[in-house]
Amino acid sequence: MADDELAAMIEQVSTPQQLQELLDAPGVDDKMINEFVTGAGVDAVLDRVFAIMSSRYLPARSTGQTGTVRWNIDTPEGRRVYHLTLAAAEARADRGEGPDPRTILTMNTPDLLRLCAGRLNGVTAVMTRKIKISGDIMFGAKMQSFFDY
Repeated sequence: MADDELAAMIEQVSTPQQLQELLDAPGVDDKMINEFVTGAGVDAVLDRVFAIMSSRYLPARSTGQTGTVRWNIDTPEGRRVYHLTLAAAEARADRGEGPDPRTILTMNTPDLLRLCAGRLNGVTAVMTRKIKISGDIMFGAKMQSFFDY
């Protein structure tokens, strides 16, 4: 597939279920995911994933837990940093470190996509060292339940 076709494909993804469909295709492994991300554009893919994440935030599930989460994502083109601010009524994702993170998560691109598609359990990923976590570990552990997958 041409890079422009890959970029158009990622633009069409708007739900975790659509992301699941891409990840569940036969033969999809970390190498293929990284090739797809590179072809579609690392920043375009990550911007899309974090936009989906923001849209799937369910503030009622967070029971008053708020704060900023820094995401260090190791991509085929080097590390990208995003932050997700969880507030009482909404979540907002932006590029960059963001202010005073409550929790910092570090992972590779395939694991981020699997996490956001509901194909990777965050707690299990931390225990198996697929995700590194620092800061408020309990907040980070609970955070996955704040989203609708």
